[in-house]
Amino acid sequence: MSAVNKFTTPSTKKLRREKTTLSNHSDSEKDSVHVYCRIRPLADSSDSSNYLKVLAPDTLALTTPDVKAIRKEIHYKFKHIFTSYSSQSEVFTHIAYPLLQDLLNGKNGLLFSYGVTGSGKTYTLNGDQNDPGIMPRCIDTIFNSLGDYQAPKYVIKSDKMNGFEIQSDDDAYYDTLHAVKNSAKPLVRKTNGEKKSYYNDGTIITNINENSLFSVFISYVEIYNNNVYDLLDESSEKSLQNKILREDCRKNMYVNGVVEIEVKSAEEAFELFNVGQTRKKMASTNLNEGSSRSHSIFNIRVVQLEQGAINTNGQPMIPTENNIKVGQLSLVDLAGSERTNRTNNTGVRLKEASSINNSLMSLRTCLEILRENQINKNNRLVPYRDSRLTFLFKRYFEGDGTIKMIVCINPSVNDFEENLQVLKFAEMTQDVKITKAEVNRYTPLKKTIIKNKENQTPHRLLKTALTPFTLLPEVPFVKLNIDNIDECRSAIEKVVKVLKFRKSKGKNIDKEIEEKQQELRKKLVNMDQQCILNNAELKSLKVLIHKEKQKSQNLQVKMNDLEVANQDIQMKNEELEDVIRSLKNTINEKDLKLNQHVLDRQRTKQQLALANEKMTHELDQKLRRQRDHLNAAMKAKDDKLKMVRGILDSETPPAEMNCIELNMDLPNIKSMGSQVTQTSKNVANACRRNVKPAARSRRSKSAGEVWLEHNVIKPCPLNTVMQPTMKKRKSVSRLDKASDITNPKQSKYCLVAQEPDTDGEIETKLYKADILPTCGGGAQVIFNDVEKLTQESPTKT
Repeated sequence: MSAVNKFTTPSTKKLRREKTTLSNHSDSEKDSVHVYCRIRPLADSSDSSNYLKVLAPDTLALTTPDVKAIRKEIHYKFKHIFTSYSSQSEVFTHIAYPLLQDLLNGKNGLLFSYGVTGSGKTYTLNGDQNDPGIMPRCIDTIFNSLGDYQAPKYVIKSDKMNGFEIQSDDDAYYDTLHAVKNSAKPLVRKTNGEKKSYYNDGTIITNINENSLFSVFISYVEIYNNNVYDLLDESSEKSLQNKILREDCRKNMYVNGVVEIEVKSAEEAFELFNVGQTRKKMASTNLNEGSSRSHSIFNIRVVQLEQGAINTNGQPMIPTENNIKVGQLSLVDLAGSERTNRTNNTGVRLKEASSINNSLMSLRTCLEILRENQINKNNRLVPYRDSRLTFLFKRYFEGDGTIKMIVCINPSVNDFEENLQVLKFAEMTQDVKITKAEVNRYTPLKKTIIKNKENQTPHRLLKTALTPFTLLPEVPFVKLNIDNIDECRSAIEKVVKVLKFRKSKGKNIDKEIEEKQQELRKKLVNMDQQCILNNAELKSLKVLIHKEKQKSQNLQVKMNDLEVANQDIQMKNEELEDVIRSLKNTINEKDLKLNQHVLDRQRTKQQLALANEKMTHELDQKLRRQRDHLNAAMKAKDDKLKMVRGILDSETPPAEMNCIELNMDLPNIKSMGSQVTQTSKNVANACRRNVKPAARSRRSKSAGEVWLEHNVIKPCPLNTVMQPTMKKRKSVSRLDKASDITNPKQSKYCLVAQEPDTDGEIETKLYKADILPTCGGGAQVIFNDVEKLTQESPTKT
């Protein structure tokens, strides 16, 4: 039978909202959690210590290390054990294929992958392109099986409250047009990069209902740091928003506002999975380069719609009754448990590891309490709300679906302690019995029955109560008239008829009374049995209460002992505080002594500084006296030299001063500043020896000339009355380029230099020169005069 591509609806019907209902899962009352084991191949053959051995397809032996020369071998039972040579196809066939059969029949399934970091959980669920895992094989198998039995898109739509609604053809067509008008690209097209596909082996499920149409919906969420995030949510581009958990009308938990997308092919589902994978929290640790930092949950929901009657056009109509079945398969990739001493996590990674371990501990606590309640027939409250993980899958633990778990083991020596804890948890988990829920798919009639039960007037009892009890007719009172024999005869006949009727009815009444007596007896027997059971239960409860009282008394005794120990600790603490106070006082005394020592050292330093000042002052006075003596000797020599110079001047005829010419090109200009002091001294000495100074009348000619003032250093301000006269001048500190000399507007050059004389006074010297142009376009500087500006004290001796 092939599915049609379009529904037809009556003209009076626009939209029918139908709540999803969950079908009955199993006829058995209880079903244990199915736990499987898969052993990962060793990456390094030298790392194996052979502490794990597979004894049978369902038995695993673990040998503990030597402790006081004693080795212990522990056996663990599983539903099935997959060795390192088992293929992905074998794992899928044993575990996931039965879940898919239930899924297409409207039943729920939950599959966990549990183990330490790096044990192969994610690979078992996802696999790779050439060797796909459970998730890709599930998607391929679903679409291989459905084929042409899929309903048209947008006919079945999520109502955002964990349910679905059936739309008419017009509304579905309107949704399609609305998406096209708004240019709403599907979410699967927003992935960057190449599309990821998986190998399809063509597996199908044959026992599907061919009289139904199916729609497949995908959602992908993660639980990170005990917060729920939607990995397919495109509303927030920067960061994912935290989602809350809510309860629907059937007391089932769901993620509020989760994005649930209808897919029509395996490729669309894979693209959605790839989008979620890019947003999933992953990080590198010391134990695993690509470690999952959150619990990821990939949900596949298959909505099954039974076809209605066939209209005149040969197309099925939307059914008039609620015939929707919804099956859900949740594939949960649990984050691996970690030990801080091995991963050395800090900061954000440490917080993530703590959250992961807390959520796994909450899962273990819930399963332990469920197991304890079943063994001891207790009614302890299971703490589902301690973690978002357990709270979300609460309905599965209460019997609404099949639970399976894959325990992944890495047989490395370093993971021995972690594997031991994982195996203990697996052993405890498979002992938990899940009580199957009753049929929870309600038709209008069943809803009426439930309403009657709530009002404590069941339909059957109501019908019995309305049936009146049949009474026998009364015997008529007859007076016999002997005179009228006919009248007496007719009256006697009436009495006989009434008696016969009463006799016939009496038998029926006796039978009815016996039946009522038997029913009453059965009820009394049942009540007696119930009373006996209640009494036994009361006795067991009293025993439990007595045990609890003993426990509370023991705890009270322990509390008293702990209080006494606490008082002893407080007394020891006070004694230690007294010791601390005495030690602090000792430390303070030593600090005072140290401070006194420091003060003494400072005083010694001050005394040494005063002594140094006195010695420095005395040395300065000695140096000053020696300097004065040397200055007097130098002055006497200068007087003698002046006398000799005067004699020589009187004997030598006057001559013009021969000046030294300096040819200045660009390389010499750059180095002249560093040599000008020595050059100026040589020029002054040469002029002093050979010629008389020229007439000072040349100063009057400088009024209309442009001077190039070259300050080798920044000169100190001249406080003399006589100042050099340069009305038009250009001041430079360095001669970096030839244009500074070859400027045709400049005709004079003045080099300013300052140096101390023999008496320590600052003497300013002005080396004056003429700038003459050369034939090659350069300039020639000819020094012709030296002026000295100095000051002397009139009282100087």
